[in-house]
Amino acid sequence: MWARCSQSLNASGRPTGKPQWRLVNPTRQRRAMQQLRCQISFCPAETSRGYVFLAGAEEGPSCHGGEPVRTAQPPVCLKHVRPSLELCKHLRKGHLASPARATSTWGVIDSRYSLTVTGLQPLPTEDDDAPVEYGHPQLGWFLASQLVRELRDYEVISLDDLAALT
Repeated sequence: MWARCSQSLNASGRPTGKPQWRLVNPTRQRRAMQQLRCQISFCPAETSRGYVFLAGAEEGPSCHGGEPVRTAQPPVCLKHVRPSLELCKHLRKGHLASPARATSTWGVIDSRYSLTVTGLQPLPTEDDDAPVEYGHPQLGWFLASQLVRELRDYEVISLDDLAALT
């Protein structure tokens, strides 16, 4: 089951207002991840070297790449890489860019619930942001809020190298 939230829409049905980076809209995040769309403009995010995913320097893939990496951050198109870095405080502290040629949906970030005599009750968790893999035996007891992708066949590059991508 997926979490839902309201959003402000303009007359043509597009979201309006200033982004609130810590308050992820579950529907928009899931659609951007499923369709590999830019998290800012929802335009196609594919480049000649794959889809560009940004991560904070402390949480991103190693500089050598290789091992699969999981992320809940949708890709960004080349036009919105710099605005993403300017608007997101988390990325301003340090960041990595990872074009990925191969990605797949892996699981979700969620809240776990239990059925009690008074109804569904949220369960405490040690790590709220720990992703849960599809196929987990208790996945039906989770309220998903973010889709997680696994990146494979990726590289870690500088922002200057992104300029060469089209």
